[in-house]
Order: sequence, then structure tokens, then C-alpha cells
Amino acid sequence: MIKRANTNLGDVMERINFQKTGTRSNIILLTVGWISALLSLVIYPFIFGVVGVITGILATKNGSKAGLPLIVSSIILMGIGLIFSGVIMNYARRYLGI
Repeated sequence: MIKRANTNLGDVMERINFQKTGTRSNIILLTVGWISALLSLVIYPFIFGVVGVITGILATKNGSKAGLPLIVSSIILMGIGLIFSGVIMNYARRYLGI
């Protein structure tokens, strides 16, 4: 007796749509995370660093492997921003002539 796989086209399409929306949301999360990680070097290091870590965690929970490097780099850049944000801002002001 041959058993047939009970697949429904609707179920397959639903899985494909879920994967596409998961990928889009991961791209958005990763983009926001990297921008906030870089901003944590210059302005409000604690706030933007935490936003970077949170978006990295959410991207990792959605299945992205790029979330872990985002978490690590957000923590490192936040630490550098907390220590050297005044120095970085003074250098940027002198360089830009503000």
C-alpha cells in the first residue's frame, strides 16, 4: 500500500509567504540595528546601543544568522561610545569646522 503525502497547495504557499516576510523583517531589523550601533559611537551611546542589541536579538529569534554579530558589535560600539563620545564629537566638530 502506497501512502501519499497529504500536502495542500495553500499550506505550501503560506510557508513560502512566511519565509519572504520573515526575510524582509530581518532586513529591516538588521538595517535599523546597524544604523543605531554606528550612531551609538557619536550620540546617546546607551540608548542607540541598546536599540542595536534589541534589534539583533529580534533578528536572531527570526532565524537570521547576522543577528549575533550585530549584538556583539553593538555592545562593543556602545562601550567605545560611552568612553570616547566626547573625544569623537570634539574631533568631528574640529574636522567639520563647526
